[in-house]
Amino acid sequence: MDRRTSLSLSALACAGLVAAPPALAQASAKIKYTVLYGMPKDPAAFEKHYLEVHMPLVAAAGLSRYEASRCLPTADGAAPLFHRVFEAWFESQEQMNAQFGSAAWAKVRADVPTFATGGVTRLMSSLA
Repeated sequence: MDRRTSLSLSALACAGLVAAPPALAQASAKIKYTVLYGMPKDPAAFEKHYLEVHMPLVAAAGLSRYEASRCLPTADGAAPLFHRVFEAWFESQEQMNAQFGSAAWAKVRADVPTFATGGVTRLMSSLA
């Protein structure tokens, strides 16, 4: 089931119009962790470190699902508000807490100030 269908069924289930399918109940427990990287002072240096140092640390941390992307200009050609976006998905708050409490993730966290000169914004959201 794609995300749009899942959200539509979720809204209908909340309204009492349809029964929530079992897969939807599992989806509601999922957590998404998002990191928004501000525009760095030196984008080339940021990219080099991010791709050659930081992302290998992330890979070594053993996340089951994550994605990194670079932001594009807006539709009207304006500069993007952020340079990069990182997203990771977790099955539960407990899984996320265990991951973030690991020694491998401590290395990831400690590396961020060494290259993220534009600052970071971190968000956690429920995929319900």
